Amino acid sequence: MAIPRKPLTVALIPAMALCLMALDLPDNPPVPEQRPDSAAAAEAEAAPTPATEETTETAEPTPAEDEAAEEVERVEDDLPDDPPVPEERAENPPPPDPKPPEEDNGEFLRCTAALTALGAEYEVLEPIDGEGACGMARPLKVTKVMEGVALSPEGTMRCETALALATWAKTYVEPTAKIALSPDARLTEVEQASTYVCRSRNNVDGAKISEHAKGNAIDIRSLTFSDGTSVEMLPRMKDGSVTGAFQRTVSAAACLYFTTVLSPGSDATHQDHMHLDVIKRNSGYRYCR
Repeated sequence: MAIPRKPLTVALIPAMALCLMALDLPDNPPVPEQRPDSAAAAEAEAAPTPATEETTETAEPTPAEDEAAEEVERVEDDLPDDPPVPEERAENPPPPDPKPPEEDNGEFLRCTAALTALGAEYEVLEPIDGEGACGMARPLKVTKVMEGVALSPEGTMRCETALALATWAKTYVEPTAKIALSPDARLTEVEQASTYVCRSRNNVDGAKISEHAKGNAIDIRSLTFSDGTSVEMLPRMKDGSVTGAFQRTVSAAACLYFTTVLSPGSDATHQDHMHLDVIKRNSGYRYCR
């Protein structure tokens, strides 16, 4: 009869247990040393070392050393407690405003002589030095455009502007009125809407400076004649009346004396007046509409 065999692993377990019990373990196993607290160690390292009883005698300073020390103290006393801080410079300081251009003395005298010969009445004012590039070196306050023709209200402008206005009125406005309106028509008043004023073009922020700001421009609102007729400056590009023909004729003639002519209706900002100015352009170019 065969005897059943037990598994090998089951037989080995009791043997291993006996071996472990037979090991000779120490009664008091060693305990690892405890590391000192880091804070305590740092405090111990920082503790001052007791000073030795030995002392060294301090050497007496020499006269030269005393003199040098006094000089240092004197220089330090002279220094300010709070030295000044240099002011910061602007990175890009704005350029100074340009001054109004000077009037050539000879040309100015010839201009005023011609203006006087036409019967204009005016007063030479002190120079106008306005904001930015605004102003005039020799402004005129004009009260009469030419003999018998009032400027209403009085206006301030350069002599060149006043002379162009007087010559245009004398040679074209009045003769044309005699043909178109009445043989006896005589110009008596020029109503102006603007002469010198420091502003940008069309009063638009950021736009170029207006010729009005330099005394180079005048805006005409109406022309009045001796028979009581008053021609208001209105858009008349397609006006088939004699009045329309008169206004278009004098507007075209103005381009012979002024370098810019903007008739009523030429753009949105010129609906109720005629703009005239004497700006200088390259090659004598004129802009007339």
